[in-house]
Amino acid sequence: MKKQKWIIQLLVVAMLVVVTACAPAVTDSTTNQPTAAPDVSAAPEPIEAPKAEYKVAALLPGSINDGGWCTTGYEAARIAAESIGAEFSYTETSSQQDAIDALTDYGDRGFTVVYCHSYDYQDACERVATDYPNTQFVTSGGTIMTDNITPIYVKSEQASYMLGVLAAKMTTTKKVGVIGSEELPAITKTLKGFAQGVTDTDPSVEVVTTYLGTGTDVGKGREAALALINNSCDILFASANAAAQGVFQAVDESKDKGVLGFGSYARITLQYPESFVADMVSQYEPVFVEMAGKIVEGTFVPGQQYFADIFNGGAEVYFNDAMPISADAQAAYDKAMEAFKTDSIIIDIGEY
Repeated sequence: MKKQKWIIQLLVVAMLVVVTACAPAVTDSTTNQPTAAPDVSAAPEPIEAPKAEYKVAALLPGSINDGGWCTTGYEAARIAAESIGAEFSYTETSSQQDAIDALTDYGDRGFTVVYCHSYDYQDACERVATDYPNTQFVTSGGTIMTDNITPIYVKSEQASYMLGVLAAKMTTTKKVGVIGSEELPAITKTLKGFAQGVTDTDPSVEVVTTYLGTGTDVGKGREAALALINNSCDILFASANAAAQGVFQAVDESKDKGVLGFGSYARITLQYPESFVADMVSQYEPVFVEMAGKIVEGTFVPGQQYFADIFNGGAEVYFNDAMPISADAQAAYDKAMEAFKTDSIIIDIGEY
């Protein structure tokens, strides 16, 4: 019985061999020549993911983690890229040559739009843009306008003016301090807005202005703030990029002395809720997203200035709910806001 089962198994194997040998060869229909059977054991060829149709970049004058200007610019550009399904990249620069090199690289790589988040980038854009007519260069601030250079003017001086109104009503020493990174128009206009808000509200209050000569030295920002505090300034406002963090730290360290601060470009009141009254935040996200969408739709008009202000979300004031202001300060604030609505307030920002 076992021998019979063994013979049957042998016959089955032999039949399989014969069938395989007699199977027709696979032929190429164009040449009618036999071709090799496919190797089913080989790994399939990888399928490349489709490349993004659009590319968006951000150029930043400091760290994306500065908690202020660069952080908000980076986030606005990143969200704009996401809104059109674009590839996203960013570069932090420390010199004009860094900016030129980065813009050239983005142009060579065919980027759709580069958000150049500093007034100081417009000269680099002017040097590079003509070589890359298919790339749009958008500057945060600036006055240069060409077929592919478009500036955004955010009226941050309106928001800082409103903070100045509050400062004039809240100071007890009749002396407030403002600190800027460098004397660039985009910085000076914001400080001048704050100072004018103070003096328009109470001409008896003295405003002391200090420039650091740097936007990255946190230690220098702290030292400058402490110097102003020691000079009887009981309210401080800074527009100094990453260096402003040192100012914020000094204000918080001095809160027991009655020192208060106003934040800039980020929610500093959330970071220091016991010492900061309100924040001025320039919202670049709406205009960045709007521009990206128009570029994709083909409706973007380059070479003209885009504006954002306290009425369309471009520059906003956020209050610290944990530190309510007096009725007198609120009334002065509301009065100034109404005056802006009727263009009754003209801020002297100097040459821009």
